[in-house]
Amino acid sequence: MSFLQIILILSTVVLLAAGQILFKMAAEHISFTISGILPSLFSVRLISAVTIYSLATGMWLMVLKDTPLRLAYPFFGLSFVVVPILSHYLLGENLNWNVFLGAAIICIGVWVSILH
Repeated sequence: MSFLQIILILSTVVLLAAGQILFKMAAEHISFTISGILPSLFSVRLISAVTIYSLATGMWLMVLKDTPLRLAYPFFGLSFVVVPILSHYLLGENLNWNVFLGAAIICIGVWVSILH
């Protein structure tokens, strides 16, 4: 894998994590009533989340064009590391030792799975 491929993969993971944070923020303001659903669908947070996910999908397609899926896909596990950290700092959610232990295990798993 080239350096550019790794940068694209990691950028995709970060964008998807940012999208998850925006989805969470949008979900807190969605009204699932007849009168509230339409305005909720046009919220800035939800539109931003969908836009970021679309950009990430485009980047992922660029990655898959030249990178075997068996090498690229394990990096998606890193989103389970990035999302809790972002949710702590941006949403005030708690982090505890389980999160850090799980993150360490995931990072080791990604490393092992991409070894040649």
